Amino acid sequence: MASTFAIDDAPGFLEARGLGCGPYQVKKLAGGYWNDVLKVTNPTSTYVVKCYRSVLKDSLFPNLPDAEAAALKRLSGLGVAPEPFAFWPDDGILVYAYVEGEIWKDDLAGMAALLRRKEAADADGFRSVPITSEGILAEGDALFARCTPDDLVDRFQKGRPTAFPLVSPDRLSLIHTDIGATNLIGQGEQLRLVDWQCPAMGDVAEDVYSFLSPAFHILNLCEPLSDEAREHFFDALDMPAVKRRYKTLEAAFGYRMAGYCCLRYQTVGESDIAVRDRYIRAAGAEWERI
Repeated sequence: MASTFAIDDAPGFLEARGLGCGPYQVKKLAGGYWNDVLKVTNPTSTYVVKCYRSVLKDSLFPNLPDAEAAALKRLSGLGVAPEPFAFWPDDGILVYAYVEGEIWKDDLAGMAALLRRKEAADADGFRSVPITSEGILAEGDALFARCTPDDLVDRFQKGRPTAFPLVSPDRLSLIHTDIGATNLIGQGEQLRLVDWQCPAMGDVAEDVYSFLSPAFHILNLCEPLSDEAREHFFDALDMPAVKRRYKTLEAAFGYRMAGYCCLRYQTVGESDIAVRDRYIRAAGAEWERI
């Protein structure tokens, strides 16, 4: 459910539920497109308090509080995600450990190592997402069908990639689906992946795509990676089968992401021109890759 929680509610809410005593310091964290995320510090701990809000209906990136709580529990101890503290589904509130560090910039080896650590997690029980080009492209078609025709939408629909058969991956992974730079905190072995509100059981190549995608970088206020940086990442990842699947599926993933970006720039409204323009630029960058 969506939370009605406000910043001023945090100290009383946490203290009443046994998460330490005050005095509290509360700071709203930047970076999210949908949910409100607070940094809450008391004399003994520093927490992140996540307050879930409603998102775009039938979004490519659904807001799934129960699934995020389950993912953090499943990943606990693997050095991949923040350690969970508590979850109150009726209030739409999740609390987990605050991760110290800067937003990801250029630590390609650290990101590759994080993905390898993540592969130790069991994906059973999470929602399934498409792992074939047909399924991925169909999701893109559904997003474009909700768009009002314009030059960019028409360009993508005319240049739609062709579906093709592909052998399934050796195993299905617990995937994040939204690995933008602002969801990566720290570096090296301390690098952590946050904001797990849309996890899934799927192809790890999808997580590779979201990390490398120019659209994801643009939406996270970063410049897209160079081809050289991409190759450095794959060298560090050292998972040849995953690289092959990524290369094969990249155009399908890009088409689907472009559909999402087109729908978002058409629905974000004229009140936030900067965000609208960011989605237009992100869609255009996916077209260049395709």
